[in-house]
Amino acid sequence: MKIAIVGAGAMGSILGAHFVIGGAEVYFVDPFEAHIRSMQDNGLKFQINQEEPQYLKVTAVTSADQIKEKMDLILFMVKGLYTESAAQGAKCLADENTYCLTLQNGVGNAEILADHFNSDKILAGVVEFGGRMVEPGFVTALINPTAKIAFASTTAEEPNEFILSVAEILTKAGLKAFAKKKSEIESVIWFKLAKNCSGNPICAVTRLPLGPYNNTEEGLPIEKAVFEEVEAVANAQGIKLADQGKPHKISKDSQMYNHLPSTAQDVKARKKTEIDFLNGAVVRMGEKYGVPTPYNHMITALVKIVEQNYENQF
Repeated sequence: MKIAIVGAGAMGSILGAHFVIGGAEVYFVDPFEAHIRSMQDNGLKFQINQEEPQYLKVTAVTSADQIKEKMDLILFMVKGLYTESAAQGAKCLADENTYCLTLQNGVGNAEILADHFNSDKILAGVVEFGGRMVEPGFVTALINPTAKIAFASTTAEEPNEFILSVAEILTKAGLKAFAKKKSEIESVIWFKLAKNCSGNPICAVTRLPLGPYNNTEEGLPIEKAVFEEVEAVANAQGIKLADQGKPHKISKDSQMYNHLPSTAQDVKARKKTEIDFLNGAVVRMGEKYGVPTPYNHMITALVKIVEQNYENQF
């Protein structure tokens, strides 16, 4: 199977590495020249949890048009604000048989991809672990034993042979990957959205890892309130969140205690965030379905204020 990873940052590189290990022919695509050059010259260095780092020889390019072949699958892992431009740039990799998979944070990416590719071949899902780029060419991931990858077609209820084969490649590489029914994946996606919205941007605003924010007397009630608003918006659409537990304090022994979520990483690096695909999307959907979302509205506004004032911060 030929697979292009469009957005080969921390998470894209980790997933791409597992596709390579699982036996796929993988092309890493990312405009970050130093990262791509390091992979070209030295291979991809990646580390899972506290295991010894591994090295993989990979094919990496800065632009999709440098690949002169059509893909069986294009995996999109860019931040949501770049999905539109990434889809435009990746059209050269697709024909009528190419599938597109989004495992990006938030909601709305699948709809953007459906505007540019065969809408019957758009897949969407979640990744239940986080990653970080230590330096160009070196990425790490924290993967709990129960963490999984799940995805499904956005148009057909049952997974077909191709979708099952994608999950099989990742499973062969050591990840827990599942091809789901369309009706099942919506509840999983919205549960992850609730988890992301109640953690990522609040860590960005407070400038704290998950555990130190979550374990304060004031933090956990905020997390629960944001989570419950997302759940209410999902319920208004007829979507019941996957039963994977409500917000709770994170043990100091947990490897997630000191994890800095992606939105916080972006703010720390003074980059644009994907807040409009997280809490911002919840606010828009809340307005559409008549569900109040004051906590999500406030968090969205605060992150946008921070983004607009990196140069003015003390």
